[in-house]
Amino acid sequence: MHRFRQLAVGLSRQESDAGLIRYAAMICSLGTVQDVRFVHVLPAASGKGSADHGRVQAELHESARQSLAGIPGGPRVSCDVLSGPLTDQLLAYTAQQQIDLLLVGHGRGQSGRRALARRLAMKAPCSVWMAPQDSPPQVSAILAPVDFSEHAADTVRVACSLARLSGAARCLALHVYFNEAVVTYEGYDAVLRGQEEEAWQKFIAPIDCQGVAVTPLFEESSHVAHAIGRVAEREGADLIVMGTRGRSRSAAILLGSVTEEMIIDAKVPLLAIKHFGARIGVLQALLDRRFFLAGGTHT
Repeated sequence: MHRFRQLAVGLSRQESDAGLIRYAAMICSLGTVQDVRFVHVLPAASGKGSADHGRVQAELHESARQSLAGIPGGPRVSCDVLSGPLTDQLLAYTAQQQIDLLLVGHGRGQSGRRALARRLAMKAPCSVWMAPQDSPPQVSAILAPVDFSEHAADTVRVACSLARLSGAARCLALHVYFNEAVVTYEGYDAVLRGQEEEAWQKFIAPIDCQGVAVTPLFEESSHVAHAIGRVAEREGADLIVMGTRGRSRSAAILLGSVTEEMIIDAKVPLLAIKHFGARIGVLQALLDRRFFLAGGTHT
């Protein structure tokens, strides 16, 4: 969590903003955020001038001030109002302001807001935390899907940091396994499960879990995203922490397919981690042709 010092919160100026601001206050209460910026994007075609910007900015600041007032040693708070295409403006803002974490919300069943979260997680140079409307502002059980890769290790470190900062939060690491290339026989499932547990021990051994007890879970399934959702519901997880791919400059703006599917389907808050070394600069983000071909620039 030491990487999340600059927090931006995307507000829509709708009723759902109140819950999102409370959720942002919960993140700030973890004690690592130094600056929180509340941002709203006005449509470019609205024809509103600087007076309207000032009024909206004052409204946002008052709402944020009331919600964050009770946090001891709370972060610096600012509010910004932008104009233009929503996705473009948020992406440029996160890059220009060197944002570490972007918090966005969406209404239940609002596919447009989920599509926005997907684009932002895909293209933003920072991690993206998505909170469905009316999500309780708490972190009590964290589920971190892992595939035993280096990026999965980084995801576990973030999950452990969150669990430690949250106090009593449980930290669960889920590995979904399936081998369709073999002919099963009686007792094969136990053999495969044993292999996965051995791989887990090798994976977790070098990771600094910061004193947090990480409980491994193993689930056999041919559909990883469905398995994650099923386990999250069964275990009462109120946060899923997943990684994005970032093996190269171009890969840094691409989501793994499972993370992408979870953003669309998850019923609980989801934190998509942009791994160290995966950040891209604002010019790269805005000018790279692949950026625009990866899913459009508008909501």
